Amino acid sequence: MQALRVMNVVEDQLRRREVGPMIGLVALIAVFGVMSNHLFSRQEINGVTALASSIGIVAIGVTFLMISGEFDLSVGAVFALAAVVFGKLVNGGLPIGLALLAVLALAAGIGCANGIVTTRFAIPSFITTLAALLIVQGIDLVVSGGNTILFFGHSTITSALGGTIPHTTIGNRVLWFVGLTALLWFVLERTSYGNWVSAAGGRAGVARAMGVPTRRVKLINFVVCSMFAALAGIMQFASYGAASAQDGQDYELLAIVAAVIGGTSLFGVTGTIIGTFIGALILGLLQTGLILVGVPGSWYEPLIGAILVVAVIVNVRLSNLNLQTAFGRFAVRPDETPPSSLTAGGRG
Repeated sequence: MQALRVMNVVEDQLRRREVGPMIGLVALIAVFGVMSNHLFSRQEINGVTALASSIGIVAIGVTFLMISGEFDLSVGAVFALAAVVFGKLVNGGLPIGLALLAVLALAAGIGCANGIVTTRFAIPSFITTLAALLIVQGIDLVVSGGNTILFFGHSTITSALGGTIPHTTIGNRVLWFVGLTALLWFVLERTSYGNWVSAAGGRAGVARAMGVPTRRVKLINFVVCSMFAALAGIMQFASYGAASAQDGQDYELLAIVAAVIGGTSLFGVTGTIIGTFIGALILGLLQTGLILVGVPGSWYEPLIGAILVVAVIVNVRLSNLNLQTAFGRFAVRPDETPPSSLTAGGRG
């Protein structure tokens, strides 16, 4: 009985969606740590955390939306547009606080438009946000004029968004990433709205019959997703002092990859914010680690594709895990007679 209880506990832990990505993260750290002595240097840790934070802040917003059953392919373009518009406004003399609010309001408007078109006209979010991606990219090129927007000023707000943690080389974006992850985790796991998010990702008719305002939930999640992408873009601009229309390229795909690696289902309902956090760390570590061990950068995307497939397989396997079935052939129940005894009895 004790062994059975232990097996049940182990089985429950392995079924947690964070377990797969955590195993992958530890394995990558071990491999790159053995192959390179510089992985744990300040410079490399800063590189890993900076990339993971930029992708991760976008990804946790995307995860929140994916759990409710929708996608947003425009987040990469919103990331770039937010940085460019923020730079333009600040360089034009607008106070930085007002510029920040204006850009977040712009992002909220884009997310709201995506949500309204998707929910009111029953258009798949894949199509809606693909169209938004093309529109926002075009606006971004017009606003930037194809040039890099530079910023040489300094303020408390830009320091808080893009500065570094005192006495370290690690950017404040890491703290924002951790804080925003904790916030969305709390909302998803500890509030009734989190239950609504999961319900909205299932059968919409059933959810509405249970009193869940599915359209409103999805609309809110589109807004949150777009605002998180904009905030990540502003943080990168505040950190580097430069923005261009090419920023955030492929982030819409990398965000989905981070979410899926972290255990979020492509079909909605199930997902984990903590898993996406780990998935973003894996992407950041993979890029930095490949550079350290001398692998050409052209291998980054193929390896991400391979990891994505492996992650989906592992998540499916862990969710269907049954240790009692797997090890049942080796167990002898107290009320059963060993096969050898049966054989001996039959012969006698």
